[in-house]
Amino acid sequence: MPTIHAPDYLSNLTDLLRETFEGTNGAGSHYIDGTGHGSFLETLASLDHDVASTPLRSGGATIAAHTEHARYYLHTLRRFIDLEQDVRPDWPGSWQTRQVTEPEWTALRQALSDEYRATLAHLERIDHWDDEPIGGFLSMLAHSAYHLGAVRLLAVTLRPG
Repeated sequence: MPTIHAPDYLSNLTDLLRETFEGTNGAGSHYIDGTGHGSFLETLASLDHDVASTPLRSGGATIAAHTEHARYYLHTLRRFIDLEQDVRPDWPGSWQTRQVTEPEWTALRQALSDEYRATLAHLERIDHWDDEPIGGFLSMLAHSAYHLGAVRLLAVTLRPG
């Protein structure tokens, strides 16, 4: 069975996570528009709390809900990767944030940014790359990219003008 060269894996994983959350500052990109408005944090920064609190249909998920769920997922998966024994995810509860005030929206965006930075720091602390951290971090990347797409679609649909 072939082995993965850890520095190559980490370099690519880190690049993809950075692109997903921070963007590329106009440089070439792997999968999002690299012109400064395609990443998760860039997209959220362009939205006000009213747009973030508006569902497409009654009872539908809002951008605020996607944001909190994505934050919670990063936090929870980091705990799974560390093999914590008391992890009892509340996935339905992670969708409860629906409407936010402007200060709440600012705090929620910061909380996602903080959790993303904690994820990068956690990635650097892994000594042994076996099934748990490899699968966990790949899940974080795929899950975050999915929610970035959902948020961008909601933003384009809901944004006035």
